[in-house]
Amino acid sequence: MTIMLIKYALLALLAFVAVRTAYWFWHGRKLQKSGYMPPSSTRVARWFYKVACKAIAFLGVGPIKVIGAENAKFVGRALVLPNHQFALDFAVIGKATPFSFRQLAKAKEVKNPFMGALAAWIGTVGVQVEGGKSQSAGGGQAVIDAGAKILAKSSGARMLLFPQGKLVFNNQLKEEDFRTGATRILNTTAGMVGINGLYALPMAVHYKRDRKDATRFHRLVNALGIKAFRRWKDFELVPNADGSKTKEDRIFTTYGATVAIGKPIAMADLPTDPREAIKVIAAEIQALLTIAEKA
Repeated sequence: MTIMLIKYALLALLAFVAVRTAYWFWHGRKLQKSGYMPPSSTRVARWFYKVACKAIAFLGVGPIKVIGAENAKFVGRALVLPNHQFALDFAVIGKATPFSFRQLAKAKEVKNPFMGALAAWIGTVGVQVEGGKSQSAGGGQAVIDAGAKILAKSSGARMLLFPQGKLVFNNQLKEEDFRTGATRILNTTAGMVGINGLYALPMAVHYKRDRKDATRFHRLVNALGIKAFRRWKDFELVPNADGSKTKEDRIFTTYGATVAIGKPIAMADLPTDPREAIKVIAAEIQALLTIAEKA
């Protein structure tokens, strides 16, 4: 009798896992629609994501130094706004911050069914974007609405969004690269819950790419023959004078990173115009990046 009960319990568990897996695969497919908001992540999913960020940051980036960690400890809703230079920025931010967050991701980055299911499970919102601009009709507004719903849902909600909307490999911040999506999300959220307790949290990430910054562990791994440890290859589409774009490879090795976290900017202290507001945030990110570069 006991053996039969154990068998039935195992079958029930397997059935539950299968159903839940199919459920998240279904939601993962929906991330190809700009602004689709999957169900809230569970505690297990949030714990898994934080652990994954720490592991990815260690393996792919190196030691993470945090400046202004105390600025991330506050009460209220917040849109987390860092510069965007590297595909692993999300992991570095996850490692550097004490809180969990939901985030935006390019739909094409979670097109793989397994990646889509995982992204949906941890609460990712997908967006069809290229060059920082939404590529689907009404997609931009759908993302604004989804972001506002996430922030409005809880008084302690956090959402990660890269306001440049694209990777800038040379980490040279240009005012024109910063999109108004972030400040439009804040404005929409304010219309839903008011401005009290609503913040923009500026952050800046600077990567160490000089071999002199290699740790003993990194040098040991290289000495063991793993020369490609923390080495990455990406590409950038560089605009030409005639309007066309040339694909240029970007090859680099990371030896760690410094994250500078600024003081949260209250919604009440930002201009109501989205373009003017993002200028204020961009200037703060630039100031933080200067600090991170000198650290």
